[in-house]
This record gives sequence, C-alpha cells and structure tokens, in this order.
Amino acid sequence: MRYALLFSGMSFRRHVNGLEFCYRTLVDKLGFDPANLRVLNYDGSLRAFADPDGASNRAWPGDGTPFRMTVTADGSRHSFRAALRDIGKQLTADDDLFINTTGHGGHHGGVHGPDLLCYPYSECYGRDELCADIAALPPHRSLVVLMAQCFSGGFNQAVVAASPAETTFIAAASAETGQSFRVLEDDNWDSFQRNWVAALGGQDVNGAPLEAPVARTGSAPVTGGNAPVTVRAAFEYALACAGMNPYDSPAFAARPANAGELTLGPFLL
Repeated sequence: MRYALLFSGMSFRRHVNGLEFCYRTLVDKLGFDPANLRVLNYDGSLRAFADPDGASNRAWPGDGTPFRMTVTADGSRHSFRAALRDIGKQLTADDDLFINTTGHGGHHGGVHGPDLLCYPYSECYGRDELCADIAALPPHRSLVVLMAQCFSGGFNQAVVAASPAETTFIAAASAETGQSFRVLEDDNWDSFQRNWVAALGGQDVNGAPLEAPVARTGSAPVTGGNAPVTVRAAFEYALACAGMNPYDSPAFAARPANAGELTLGPFLL
C-alpha cells in the first residue's frame, strides 16, 4: 500500500497550486489511491494567505480546470502530527510513504535548526519534533520526502537518521541556510517542487510533455512510455532544468546509498 501526506502551513497561492500538481501527479500518473492521500493546507480549505473571498473556487492555473484535491485538515503542527499518527496506524512492513511539504519555513539558528512552519498562523513545528514523530512510525518499506519550503535542507540528515523505513530518500529545495524560490517568469509555482514533480509524472503543469528527457539514475533517458522515474533522477532533472530558479540550492540525502533508485510507483500512460 502507498500513502501520501501533502502539507502547506503558511500558504501563498503558489504553494496551494504546487500541492494540487503533486496530487494530480500521484493519482493520475503514479496510480495512488485518493483515499490514501491526506492534504493539509493553511486554514483547512483551498485558500491561501491574503486570498480574497471566493478564491477557493478559482481554477487551477496548470490547465484551467477546478482544483481536485480535497483538503482534509488545516496546515498546522497539530494536524500534521495527527495525520502522521493516523497513517502510522495503517503502515506495514510492505508499505510506502511519501511526504511533500511546502509553504513558509523558518529557522531559529544554532542547534535548534529549521522549522517546518514558523509563521503567525500556527505554532512552530521544529525539525526535532518532526523527526521524533517520523521515528515513532512503525517500520515500513520506504519513505520519500520532498520539502519545498525555505531552509528545508536542514531537515535532510535528521530525517534520514530518524526514519524507521528500510529505504529513505529526502529532497530539499534549499540548503539549511537558504531560501526556496518561485519560478522566475511565473509566480504561480515554486521552482524546485514543480520540476521535481514534473519529472516523476513526465509532464509539466499544463499536461505538456517535458522538453528534455529525464535520465534515470544508472539507466537510459526516459522520453515517454511507461518507464518509472527514480526519485534521484527527478532531483537531477529539477537541478538541471531550464526552468530552475538560479537562486535555489537543492540538496538530498539517502539511506542506503542507493535509495535514490526508489520510484513512487508504476508510471501510468
């Protein structure tokens, strides 16, 4: 069984858009069961910070269709921990878990490290707390984490160390001391997240095929068909992508060393 937890705490519109892209890719291209996806956002709706009334009814900018993901709870520390506990009750040794976090991260400096969210809307949710909650999960087959918030690289080694999964891979949009940036020419999207997710699904937000092939780790380039893309290959694609914001500073961590060969599931035509 495959489970996914999609989270944005202090959301701007591009963060909500990115979660929708991730949701569609997981369901449409990778075959996730929507019943096994938890979506946590901002105030528990499709809204973002400073949205006008009625903004939750707007079309998704990827292809102009209505949003499809169902927000199951708000983007708070409490809701994240509750969702993780709920998933943990179902995880078995043969199961896989994917976590995508976005929104605004924070950093207190020193040994305390970064926060998953640290803005007035919610309590801070720090690295050590998050890792303790991940460590409390039962053993499972794989954990893949995509973090798109600022300072996200500060979670990499800690998440890998805490994970009870047999195989763990985490990709972060920025170094621990760096910020995560939007696509330069289109503020509807975060740069690294959009390109990483696009690589896994084999298409951009508008459904168009990728301009460049995704070269899987240790394999030949993938230009179409039903070949799955590895999480490391998605990282390398996003890193080299022409649409990458040059101010981003992506980083990843893996355990064991070949964890980058993980895929999130079969690629569906």
